[in-house]
Amino acid sequence: MNKMILLPLLLLFSCQDTPYQQGKRLYSAYCANCHMDDGSGLSMMIPAISTSTLTYSPEFVCLLYKGKNDTIFEGNSFLVKEMPSFKHLSSTEVTNIINYVNHSFIKDFTEKNILETTRDLENCSKQNHLY
Repeated sequence: MNKMILLPLLLLFSCQDTPYQQGKRLYSAYCANCHMDDGSGLSMMIPAISTSTLTYSPEFVCLLYKGKNDTIFEGNSFLVKEMPSFKHLSSTEVTNIINYVNHSFIKDFTEKNILETTRDLENCSKQNHLY
């Protein structure tokens, strides 16, 4: 096969295994240290993302944006760890993290778009309380 045809085909197919590369890099940099690479969390100390029902919601956007400065309740137990704020991330970066997390851990997910995240961030910044 001609090398001029083979290279674009290789690039095309190599990009489709993990479509959310920036989200993956950001998750690895900011989230995986606590929530683990597989999203399983750390027993009773850090909640699992892989089984969370919040990962597409506006509350998840707020949690990423504002962090968590009080006790996190999960079921009948509570977690005393605090989650840092990631206000320095852009709405594009937040969207990419959310889509990577959902793509990785949720079987049938709906991709979140930048407009939804931007709206959620605006609503979150208007709220006075922390999640």
